[in-house]
Amino acid sequence: MKKPICLTIILLFLSTSYVSAIQKSSVTGLGATKRVHAELIMPDGKGPFPGVLILHTAGGVKKYDIAYAEELAKKGYACLVPYYFDAYSISNDTWGWATTVYAQRILADFSAEIQYLKDQPKINKEKIGAVGFSMGGYWALILAGMKKIQAGVSYYGGLHSESINPETRYHFKDIFTKHSSPVLILHGEDDMTVNVKYARQLADMLKKNFCVYELHTYPNTGHNFGRGKSLRTLAASDSWSRTLAFLKKYLR
Repeated sequence: MKKPICLTIILLFLSTSYVSAIQKSSVTGLGATKRVHAELIMPDGKGPFPGVLILHTAGGVKKYDIAYAEELAKKGYACLVPYYFDAYSISNDTWGWATTVYAQRILADFSAEIQYLKDQPKINKEKIGAVGFSMGGYWALILAGMKKIQAGVSYYGGLHSESINPETRYHFKDIFTKHSSPVLILHGEDDMTVNVKYARQLADMLKKNFCVYELHTYPNTGHNFGRGKSLRTLAASDSWSRTLAFLKKYLR
C-alpha cells in the first residue's frame, strides 16, 4: 500500500495545535540581492508571533519543508521558507557553492530575510529562529552562532562542510562563542551522508566555548530521517517534540 504523501507530517505532529488556521502567501524580491522568493506561512490571528526561517536541504525546497512550516505555523510560529539556492542557480550537484563561492551572498540574503520577518507587524522582532535540514541545518547553526537569530535547530545538518571543503567560508570554530544563541542538534547515528562524529565534534567544541546547546542522536537512523523513503517514525516524532520544546523555551 502506498504511503500518504505527507506521512511524515501525519506521524510527526501528534499534539494539539495552538491555532486552527494558517495563512499562506508567496513573497518575491527578498534577500540582499532582491532575487530570492519564499513562502510565508503565518498563524491566523493578531500575534505577535515568533518568526522562524525554514531552510531547505541541498535538494531545494520540497513538499516536506512546506508541510513542516505549515505544522509549525499551527503551533503559533510565523514561518518563512526561502528558495535560497534558486537565486544563484545552485543545484543538488553544485551544493558546495552554497558554503563557498556564494556563502557571503547567501548569508547576506538570510540577514535581509530575518529583517523582513522583523518588519512584519504580526511578528515579534525580538524572537526569530531558524530550523534547517542538512545544508539548511549548517546555515541555521551559522546564523545562531553569529547571533543573527535567537535559536537555531539543525536536523542532520551539513556539519562536515568545513571539513570536506577547505574553501568553506564560515567555520563553526570561528563563529561560536559564549555569546552565541542556543542551538539544538539532531542527528542519526547511522547517517552515511554526514557522519555522526561531526555532530559530536561540534558538541565538544560548543561545550569548550561555553555555548548553550543540546545534542540528541538517534540509533539505527540515517540522513533525512524525517522525510520520504528515509523516514524513521520514532526519530521524526521525537525530534519534532524536542524542536517544539526548544523553540518554546527560547522564542516564546
